[in-house]
Formats: sequence, C-alpha cells, structure tokens
Amino acid sequence: MITMKLKRLPTSGLTACVVLLGMTLLTQVACTASRGVETTRTQEEPAIEPRDPSADAAAPADSSAETVTESLSQEMLYDILLAEIAGQRGRLDVSAPHYLQAALGSRDPRVAERAVQIAAYAKEYKVALRAARHWLEIDPASVEARKVVTALALKLGDMDEVVRQLDYIVANSENHAEGFQLATAVLARHADKAVALAAMEQLASRYPDSAQASLGVSRLALRADEPERALDAVNAALQMQPDLTDAVILKARILVSQDRKPEATTALAQAVEQQPNDPDLRFAYGRMLLESGDIQGAKQQFGKVVKLDPENNDAVFSLALLELETGGIKPAERHLQILLERGEKLQAVYYYLGYAAEQGGDDDAAVDWYRQVEDGEYWTQSRLHMARIMIGQGRLEDVRHEIQALRRDNPENAVDFYLIEGQILSDSGLDDDAFKLYSEALLSSPDDEKLLYARALVAEKTDRLEIAIQDLQHILKNDPDNVRALNALGYTLADRTDRHAEALTYIEKAYAMEPDDPAIMDSLGWAHYQLGNLDKAQEYLQQAFKLSGDGEIGAHLGEVLWVNGDPDGARRVWNAALEKDSDNPVLRKVMQRYQP
Repeated sequence: MITMKLKRLPTSGLTACVVLLGMTLLTQVACTASRGVETTRTQEEPAIEPRDPSADAAAPADSSAETVTESLSQEMLYDILLAEIAGQRGRLDVSAPHYLQAALGSRDPRVAERAVQIAAYAKEYKVALRAARHWLEIDPASVEARKVVTALALKLGDMDEVVRQLDYIVANSENHAEGFQLATAVLARHADKAVALAAMEQLASRYPDSAQASLGVSRLALRADEPERALDAVNAALQMQPDLTDAVILKARILVSQDRKPEATTALAQAVEQQPNDPDLRFAYGRMLLESGDIQGAKQQFGKVVKLDPENNDAVFSLALLELETGGIKPAERHLQILLERGEKLQAVYYYLGYAAEQGGDDDAAVDWYRQVEDGEYWTQSRLHMARIMIGQGRLEDVRHEIQALRRDNPENAVDFYLIEGQILSDSGLDDDAFKLYSEALLSSPDDEKLLYARALVAEKTDRLEIAIQDLQHILKNDPDNVRALNALGYTLADRTDRHAEALTYIEKAYAMEPDDPAIMDSLGWAHYQLGNLDKAQEYLQQAFKLSGDGEIGAHLGEVLWVNGDPDGARRVWNAALEKDSDNPVLRKVMQRYQP
C-alpha cells in the first residue's frame, strides 16, 4: 500500500477553509439524506482501506442505510471541524478522537464511517473499532460495516467478534456459497495466515453440513501453506457435494502444490467425464494438460469450452494461442478477431494478430498490428518484431531513427529504448555497434543493472572480457543477490578464464536461489567440467538438457560424455539437440571439433 503525506493548509487561507468546510458538511448531512445515496461495493474490495483523510476531507461517507436529516449541534460541528482541520495539518492524534466523539453523538452512519477512516489511517485501531461498532448499531444491515468491524477485530485479535460478524454475513446471505466466499475474501486479507485459518475453522464448525464451509477452510489452509489440511477439507466438501466444481478445481490445485500433478490431471479428467457440460471444469482441465505439455489435448478442451460458453474470453484467447502454436493461423485470427470486436485483451490481441500476419507472410499487416500495441507486457516484443521485419526489408536505419525518436519523446523511458535498439543491433550481428550504444547509455545511467548486463553480454561476445567481468561485478556490488548476474559472471569465468574455483562460488550461489533453472544447471555443470569433476558435470548437464533441450546445453553435455568415455552417448545428445536447435553455433562448433 502506498501512503501519502497529509497536505498542510496554508495559514492565510485557514479561516476561509473552516467556513467552507462547515458549510459543506452541513449541506452533506441534509442533502445527501434527501437523495438517498446508496453505494454498493464488491466482495473483492478491502473490508477497510485506511487512506489519507485529507484526500477527501469534504467527501460524504456513503452508506447503504437510509439516512435521516440531522441537525448538527454546536458540539458536533466543533468536533467535526476540529477533526478535519487537525487531519489536514497532520495531527491525526487529535483528529481521530474528535471524529469519534462526533460519531458517537450522531445517528448518521456517514459520520461513523469517516471516523473509522481517519482512525484506521492513524493506526488507532481501537478507536476505529469503537467507531465501526457504532456504525453497525446505527445500520445493523450494512454488510460493509460488518466487513470493517471484522477486519478491525482481526487486527486486534478479537476472534469472537470476527466469527460473530462473519456468522451473521453467512446466515444472512442469499446462499452459503455467497456468504462463505465473502467471509473467505475478508479473512484472506489478514496478514497472519494462521489466524485467518483458525477463524475460518471456528466459523465452519457452526456449519458442519456445509460443503461451502469446508471449501472456505481448504482455501485458507492452502493460503497458509498447509496443503494436507487443505486437502482434508476439500475432500470433506466433495463428500458432501461430489459435483461441486470449485472443490474439484481446488483439489487439483492442492495436488499440484504437492508435486502430484498426474493425480491432479486424473481428478480433473474424471470430473470432466462425469460433468461434460461444465465449462469451468473443462477450462481447468485444459490448463492442466497445457502445463503437462499436452498442447493438442489442451487445445481440444479449450475448443469445447468455447462451444459450451462462447462468451468465455479466457477460453477464446487460450484457444487462439494454441492454434497459433500448432500452425492454425486462420482459426487463430478468427478467434482473435472475436476478442477484438468485444474489446477484450486488446494489447495482447494486437500483438498476436501481428504475429499471425507475420507467420502468414503478410509483413505489412503485421507491422500495422504491432504498431497498435501501446503499452503493457507486449510492447517491447511488438517493437522487436517490427524491427526484424523492417530490417529484413533493408530498413535498419529507419528502425533506429524511429526508436531514437521515441527515446527523445519519452526521456523517462530512455533506458528501455536503448535496450531495444541494442537488442536489434545484436540480432543483426552488429555487436560492436550495440556495445557503443550501451556505453553511451551508461554515461547517463551508470548504475542501471539492465544496461550493465546487456553491455556485459556483447562485451563477452566481442572479446572485451575485462569489461564484461567489470560490468557484472558492478551489478553484484549494488545487488549481491542478483541471480542473473551471478550466473553470467560465473559462467564467463568458467568458460573464458582459468578462475574456475571462483566461478563455481558465483554459480552455486545462483543455484541455491533458483535450483530449477536449466541455464544455471548448465553453468554449474560446465564449471565442474572445467574443474575436472566429470561425474558431477554430467549429472547437472543431463538435468538441464532434459528440462530445456537447448542446443548449447546439448553441446556441453555431449562434450562431457565424450571426454568421460561415452562417444555414442555424446552423438545421441548432439543429434537430439540438432533436431531442436539446428543453427546453434556452439553446438555446430563442438560437433565439428570432436567429429570433423
């Protein structure tokens, strides 16, 4: 959460502000009541959101209750004015108790809600809870008031109050599913996950025959990193209601968290067989198949989801991407156009329509689509694709001029534009130009880790080895746990110098932080190879190649197998790597050296 400093009022305008504030508050209490203002908040919103009271000092505190016109007594007006002025001046220790005093003397729920806001912002949680309870006395049907009381009681450790309020919410909801969803959402915001789980278990004990109660326990147990309790609870929910879709999907998530993905896949497959017309189950099953590498199976499931629920935009998008993945350009374009017409996922849709056009050989259309990507995660990739197309048309200088113009017009994003231009130069085989560009950028941003890392890579490629090492050490001086820099420095030292023992220390530190990264496994195996530890080298490289199939990792593994007395194994690995990465220069070079 971002907090803001309270704005201070200029002394010269203080009198005018007091008069204006008094008039505004008087008008709100009378006029807002006559309008019957009603504000509805979603279950996903925070039960209480402390914020800077000065940001809306004169704003009405909305309530779902019918508000009666109330005359402000002199004492109440004094408390409100003093509280607001104190808040404007940063004196929340004065503001909170005076607003509480005003709230307790009023039957207007908006005044009580305002008192809660200010006290919570001041971290005066006992004062806030007292105001919230008064708000609830005035408006006992207000779900928002009960959510706030619950959140504050959680903060103060009053579990009886927490369970009492959530029990009321569940009992007075249209159905248990809605009530427990809201209760779960409120408890999930509490920082102490164990306390939140305990509260849900206490609440669920009042509803022993409710599958939704067990489902709530399961969700919070999973959040609290207690998968066994989560699994027991979701199984209890499924015993009571075997066709409960949310429980089936949650059980699959729990099994995945326990590294039991095959069981999760089987559970979803069985559920889909029993409930073939449930789109949510099919979508979850499709995602599981995709995570397991079964692209065709996933595509089939997403296609069935779209037939069952044509308005499911996530399924339409997922299907389009898998169609692109499997060469179905025209079907993918049709589904992306559907999302375009609906105005859904536009930045992603523009990017993938550009990609589809590019794959289909229509470069001009591809560039037009890529240009429409304006921000977000696809912006950089769209510019790189545009650049490659234009470079293929012999327009490298046009690309550079365009990026340089963007850099001049958007100086706050200059580093990103330097990185894009540098990547384009490297991809075009102009590593020396990329090195000069990064060096220019580092003059104004000497500590930028992305620039240092990018320059280190091209420095290593152009045999400026000392600069590469210095740049990576510069990163680690400011950020000792930078995994990418640790791995790059370790690999560079292992591959290009005789500092193999030092290289191993860097790589082992990176591996300890990210043990499942195949690139780090490759570096670790290569460092052990340089140190003569052939068995360890082979072990790490085999793991890395199994995970990625990368050509360079295959080159390393084949070399270690050859040196370790297994030339046939080396040839098998190299041939397998060639099938996936036939143009890899490292792989070609190693194969030429050992079997010219």
